[in-house]
Amino acid sequence: MRAEQLAEQVPTVRPATTGAEAARVVAEYRLSGLVVAGEDGVPIAVIPGSQLLSLVLPQYVRDEPNLSHAYDEQGADELCSVLNRSTIGELLDAKRLTAAKPPSVYPEDTLIEIASAMDAGRTPVILVVDRTGGFHGVITLSRVLAAIATAAGQDSPLVRRRLERDVLHPHDSG
Repeated sequence: MRAEQLAEQVPTVRPATTGAEAARVVAEYRLSGLVVAGEDGVPIAVIPGSQLLSLVLPQYVRDEPNLSHAYDEQGADELCSVLNRSTIGELLDAKRLTAAKPPSVYPEDTLIEIASAMDAGRTPVILVVDRTGGFHGVITLSRVLAAIATAAGQDSPLVRRRLERDVLHPHDSG
């Protein structure tokens, strides 16, 4: 399977998106990573979804995880609401998030080349760009694993559906 066959459209966020909105996008679409796009809509960064978890944690809890037990449910909810006051751009500037420049593959690249680029970049999302820099979409980890499962003889209706349907449907916006 080639990259052009696996490329799909996924919701993106902008630097002005709040942390809470970004968390909602990841949850709604079951994404493994967050794609941050510039004003032109072209992805400029990929942030692993797990990094959003660290945004609700005060630094002293990140330094000493056992202190997380000091928060009751109301206190935990208050920490989560902090994400409504910070944008992805601010969090990137403050180094609270570590964004990787998204690695890319060419449309004609094979499944092994895609897997290799994702592994080397340690990213759950990779861009598909042509040799002139034209953007064709992204490939998510779940789509790569669906293609690997199919190639290994582990096909199923759900795997086929994952390969046939984009994360973002035409009526959705991102």
